[in-house]
Order: sequence, then C-alpha cells, then structure tokens
Amino acid sequence: MVRVKIHRGSHQIGGTITEVYTENTHIFIDFGCELTTDPEESTDEHMIDMIRRAECDAILFSHYHGDHMGLLEHIPEKDVRGRTIQLAMGKVTGQVLINIHEALGGFHKASPEVKAGHGRIIDIISDKSRRVDLSDGGSFQIGDFQISCFQVDHSAYDAYMFILQAEGKVIVHTGDFRTHGRLGENMFSTLEERLKGKEVDVLITEGTMMSRTKERVMTEKEMEREAFRVLSKAENRYAFLICSSTNMESLASFANAALYQKPRIAFYVNSYVYQQILLYRKTAGEDDEAFRFWKTYPFESMNWINPKFGMTQVDYMRKNGFLMLIGKNSNYRKRMDYFKDLNPLLIYSMWDGYVNKDGDAYDPDWGRVYHSWDPDRLITLHTSGHATSEDLRQMILTVKPRQAILPIHTNTPDRFRQLDIGDYANRVENWKDGNIYEIS
Repeated sequence: MVRVKIHRGSHQIGGTITEVYTENTHIFIDFGCELTTDPEESTDEHMIDMIRRAECDAILFSHYHGDHMGLLEHIPEKDVRGRTIQLAMGKVTGQVLINIHEALGGFHKASPEVKAGHGRIIDIISDKSRRVDLSDGGSFQIGDFQISCFQVDHSAYDAYMFILQAEGKVIVHTGDFRTHGRLGENMFSTLEERLKGKEVDVLITEGTMMSRTKERVMTEKEMEREAFRVLSKAENRYAFLICSSTNMESLASFANAALYQKPRIAFYVNSYVYQQILLYRKTAGEDDEAFRFWKTYPFESMNWINPKFGMTQVDYMRKNGFLMLIGKNSNYRKRMDYFKDLNPLLIYSMWDGYVNKDGDAYDPDWGRVYHSWDPDRLITLHTSGHATSEDLRQMILTVKPRQAILPIHTNTPDRFRQLDIGDYANRVENWKDGNIYEIS
C-alpha cells in the first residue's frame, strides 16, 4: 500500500513537509522553515522532533528557498532504523547553498558559533555519501520508489517537480512552479510527454496564488520591458534594486533592462551575488542572451582607482549611471549614501509580505529601508514565483489524477474545487496536516 502524509502545509504557505511511503520505504519531500517570524507560533521544533523519530530513507528538496530547505541542518544522518538518510537536491542548488553559507560564515562580524554553524551546513551539503544530484529528466531508485525529476520554472533556479512510482502507483508532486517566467514556456506539453504511458493516481500541488485568483501576474518578459521603460527616464538613471540574490530570472530581467539602455547602464552587485550570477550564467549557457548578464560587475573598493577608467568605480557610476543591487545590512549604507545627492530611485522586487508591517512575515531590516525611502522615488516592480489559478487548472488537466488532488502550500485549498476542471473538482481533498491518504 502506498500512502501520503502531509506533515505540514495543507493550510499554510511555506514550510511544507510531505511524506510518501510504503511498508518498506519512506520518502520525504522538502523540509523547510515556516515563513512566520514569531517563534511562539512556529511549529519548526515539532517538525525537527518528528524527523528525528521518523523512518526516513531520503528527503527530496524541490529547490533551495528557506521554506523548503531551511531545516536541513536538523536532519539526522541516520533514521530510527539506523538507515542513512539520503539528501536529493539539484546540483546547482547545492552550489548556491554552499555559496550562501560560505559568504555568511566568512562575514567578519560573525561569531565563532555562527561560523561553525554555516560550516556544518556546508559539510552536510558536501557529503557525497548522502547526496543525490537531481537533473532534468533524471531518475533514480530509493527502496520501493522510482523517482523521476522534471525541472520547472520558479523564482529559484534549479527547481523540480517529482514523479514517484511504487507498487504500480504514480504520484506527482509539483513543488513550487509557474509558467510566466522564461523557463516556464512549453511546460505542459513537455510534462505531458514525460507522463506518456503513466496513469497518475495522486497529484500533490502547490496553491500559493489561490487566495489571489483575480490578481494579474506579469511575465518576466513584461517586467523586463517595464523596468526598461522606468530606467529610460533621465531622472531614473541612478537606481537601487531590492531583489532576491538567488532569483536568477528577475536578476536577469533587471540586468537586461539596464543593458539595453542607450547609453547602457551597468548592473553592480556584491562579490557574493556576482559568484551566484557566474554560476547561473554557466548553467544556463552563455549562448542564452536572456542570462548572459553582460555589463554586470562586482563592487570595487570605493577608494581604489580603476586604471581602465582612471577613476574609482563609484565615480564612474556617478558619471554614467547605475543599477545597483542592495541588501538590508548596514554594509550597504556607506555606498548608498555616496549617491544620496542624486536622489536615486528604489525599485522593490520582492514579496510585499516582507515589508507589510501588519503581516506575520514582516522583516524589520527590509522594512527600515523600504519605509524610510521617499515614496515619490520608490516603485514596486515584481512578479510572483508561483502558479496562477490558470496554471493550476492546466496542471490538473494535464496530469489527470485518477484518485485525488492534495493541495499544499496554500491558505485556501477549498478554492481548488472552484476551478474549471470538470469532474476533477470531486477529487480535491481538503486534507489536514497529519492525515494519511491511502492510494487504493
């Protein structure tokens, strides 16, 4: 008998943990932190205690966002049966995380305890005896399960959907996905081809946007065009950008919007982000114009005179304009203050929950930057990393689950029944955390 248990995520966004298992093999999908910033409301400790007592052969990580991988360091090396817990993640995902933790561990103000913590995570990710590298179209066996990987478009590069087969049953777990990015084009026709010859029993799907079904989501290409229009105004030739350092598609959208200005505007990032961009550029292929990141440069010392230009980098930026990715820590303040007299534009391109003072995911550091800015020199230009309701409808009609649809990563699972999906609406299960679905 194949069973599915949603440990967390049936009625919340972020921190989803799903278990798919037979009598002999237990596979978990994702093991991340909750998005809430209130420790008293978080159930993270409960999930950590659960995995320490669980039978677990492997954990599949759909992508590197913290709400899917943030509890990685708490996963024991062996489960309660003494079996080594395999950790399956994309090859790029592993390197992105190593870059992040090397940067955080190398921060000069980090305490020895913090440095050691980042070192432990790097050791876990680098442990070849536990790592399973995922790739698009790749498949592997863990116990009773044959697992196939399908790379999807998301605001994290190297994100995966999983097709799991055991005992004649087929389960599709979408992970987080979308179709409005460049990498999401032709997704459903490709998925249909991958599923040919398979009859899917259960679809486990994200539903983040189901609470915002009427919201129009712009594509990455549309966002790039709008960013180009904004930066083409003379008063916006000096601009700061707030965007996730691991959101390759959006970083590329803004870099291209600056690049195609006449005269061109260069894109400036810190050395850590530059390493991530080099990784993305190498992975995407330098022949792909969308992800070349031409005229993208790492920060130089503010006092060093670059012999190529005969001036410092910051003076060159004052002369020629710039688009500069900024972070929330105080290290950026001196560099930003240098351009204060130019009245630069601030472009905010992240989820608005981080700067919503009334929300439970409010980030006070981002909030201080955002709310202290002149509202007349602040714009929000962002697109979601998640599937629209139309994407979700098309996913169901493509997968054609015979028995059940289990929504996760959503506050409103009941709204799936309102989609125009015909008889499939009757297969939507309004499940609760901890419930077990048996595939008959």
